[in-house]
Amino acid sequence: MIAMNFRKTQISVVMCVKNREKEIERALRSVKKQKGVLEIIVVDGNSTDRTIEIARKYADKIYSDNGKGLAYARQLGAEKAKGEYIAYIDSDTELPKENLLIRMVEEMEKNNWVAIHAQLINPRKNKTIWEYCEDMHLKTKFNEPGERRYIGTIVCVVKRNIVLKYRFDPFMKYAAEDTEFWSRVGKEHKFGVSKEVAFHYHRASFKDFVKQRIWYGKGNARAMVKHKAWKLLLVPFGIMVYGIFQIFKCRKCIKCIPYYLVWSIALMYGTIVGLFEIWKEK
Repeated sequence: MIAMNFRKTQISVVMCVKNREKEIERALRSVKKQKGVLEIIVVDGNSTDRTIEIARKYADKIYSDNGKGLAYARQLGAEKAKGEYIAYIDSDTELPKENLLIRMVEEMEKNNWVAIHAQLINPRKNKTIWEYCEDMHLKTKFNEPGERRYIGTIVCVVKRNIVLKYRFDPFMKYAAEDTEFWSRVGKEHKFGVSKEVAFHYHRASFKDFVKQRIWYGKGNARAMVKHKAWKLLLVPFGIMVYGIFQIFKCRKCIKCIPYYLVWSIALMYGTIVGLFEIWKEK
């Protein structure tokens, strides 16, 4: 592996948040310990709790997205950053090793990628059914190192010049902003999943799980309209089919039937609501 001097590696950490007072400190504390980090930037989405108060203890810069959404926040963070690399870190994560980001950069450069995503595990011992099934799902999505067609932005490092060139589209103000972004980047560049592992504390309650999947649905609607990709209407059904396939493949997955069913229904509901919101905006 390429040996990099962490004193010369310039990583700007960007954390986009809204009302995350219960989890942001754990994430920022772990980021603060990272080698090679030039600065910590927090972009807030009009939080009404103690999120900003906590962020001030760790962040070098704090900006507001003025309610313009996640894609706008990600782009704003990159534009305000000074580092050669942007590390997008979600507030419900934790970086367990002090050299995790540096090692991700090394691996990315070795593979000639423009971006890299960490593997994710949930370290909680007593997991709800929603956390357990999310773990099972992420094992297939993130926990296989190598090149990918799509990655996320939960614990991700990307070259800043790539973000400045391809840009997160502010129209994608809900979820799927990252999928839409990587779909454009992937036409000309390569990226993948790292050997490095980060902690991700998934949504533990039924209510939070449903809210998140509705949010995903709204993002799905915007991707559909932007790219005129009406086949994305089938994504909720695809989730259910995928779940059935996983259940046949893995006996332990049978307990995840409610997980995939609720995901499918909430995603469809969110997609319909999202399409209606777009119609009202026009």
